[in-house]
This record gives sequence, structure tokens and C-alpha cells, in this order.
Amino acid sequence: MKNIAIYCVTYNSYNALYNFLVSLDNLTKGNFSLMVFIADNSDKNTQQISYTPYNYELKTFTIGKNLGYFGAINYLMQRESPLNYDFSIISNVDLTLDKDIFVELSKKDEDVAWIAPQIYSNVEQRDRNPKIINRYPKKKLSILKILFHYPLLYNIYTRTLYNRKKFLRYNKRRIYAGHGSFIILTKKYFNTCGIIDYPIFLFCEEIYLGEQCYRNEMTVMYDPSLVVYDTEHVSTGQFKSKQYCKYNYEAIKYILKTFY
Repeated sequence: MKNIAIYCVTYNSYNALYNFLVSLDNLTKGNFSLMVFIADNSDKNTQQISYTPYNYELKTFTIGKNLGYFGAINYLMQRESPLNYDFSIISNVDLTLDKDIFVELSKKDEDVAWIAPQIYSNVEQRDRNPKIINRYPKKKLSILKILFHYPLLYNIYTRTLYNRKKFLRYNKRRIYAGHGSFIILTKKYFNTCGIIDYPIFLFCEEIYLGEQCYRNEMTVMYDPSLVVYDTEHVSTGQFKSKQYCKYNYEAIKYILKTFY
């Protein structure tokens, strides 16, 4: 029996959260137990999360202010230790999981720290993983930092060079970092690195985790046999361009200072 925990953060996205919680009840049963922890980051117009699951356990925490993505994850893990679980998943709520994902996950017994599943984007019509195959050189991050410092430059980049990127299909392989919308971390990760303690409000969470694994010589594995469907970014999609660039700039600035 494998014990699986999902740590979720919601910010004024109650409809998406409700659909996510309902979908978890429709997953194929197997040799696993499932616990779901919700941190409500909403700072106004908060609603009671009253869903009652029948195939898993649910525990919610109303924080009353917006701690950011991994700030809220830290809040949850301080109270509900990931060391009690074989797999601890950090998940967005605007997702649908393949009905057999936890049946397949419960069979995994590999010596890895992070498993990156196939995350199929219905909007972009592609797999969002592998997010980062090889560790970014300092020069690339420095260029991205400049782009995010000047929103006009960033908008030009997204409309030109970014759209020319080629997205390829990959088989199961080692990578540097997976996509941040659905992160499967093993007990090995937490035994080595401790709970998530990333002090930045939003963005570059994948690089932070990738660096933890890289520096501790632990494996990140892309495994497309595990499938998640991504509908849209309900929280980050609310940001205006200047705010989006500001948070990315601060995140990259921290990553460069801390790890490079």
C-alpha cells in the first residue's frame, strides 16, 4: 500500500477546485491511499470549501492572505509532513488526472527524487513536460532577467522567438526539472532536502526544486506513462503583463543570487 498526498493551493478559484476534487473521486481505485490538503490563499471573497469526498481524505486550511504558491505549500507542509507519504504531489487545481494515474504511480519503486508526468495542455495541444531537460546556463537566466525587467521586450519575445520554439516528444528519461503545475516528489527528496522552503512569491519553482536535486545528486525522471490534463492557469492567468514580469524578475534574481 502506497500513501499518496496532494498539496494544493487555491486563490479565488473555487469552481476549478470543486471540479478537481470531484475528479479525484472518479479515479481508479488501487493499492494506495490518498490524502488531499488544500491551502486557501484567497484574501477576499473567501468561500467555505465544503466538498465531502468518498474515495480519499480531505483537509482544508483557510490562510486569510496570499502567501504565494510555494509559500502556501510551506504552510501546509509545516502542518502536514510529507515524510508520512511515499509520494507528495504539489498540484494546481485546474487539472484533470488520468483515471489510472495513481494505480500506475503506486507501482513505481525507482530511486528518484522527483517524477515529472506527461502534462498535456488542452490550450497548447502539447505536453508541458519535460520542462527543462538540461540545467540553464547563467547567461540564459541573465537574459531572461533582462526581458522580464522590461515588459515591452518580454512581450516582443513571446510574440516572435518564443513562438518559434519546437516542442518535441520524449520517452522516459532523466531531466533537470519538470513542470510546476503537477510535481511528484518522493520521500527521498524530503529526507534529503526537508520541506519546501522557497521564499519567492511566485515563479521559478521548477528551477528551485531542480537545483535541490542537482546539488544533492538526486534524479528527476520524466515519465510519460503518468498522464495529467492541464486546462488553463486559473491563478497566474489573472495577472497583467507588468505584474507577471515583476514576479518573474524577482524569482530569476533570487535563483541567480542563490544558485549561480
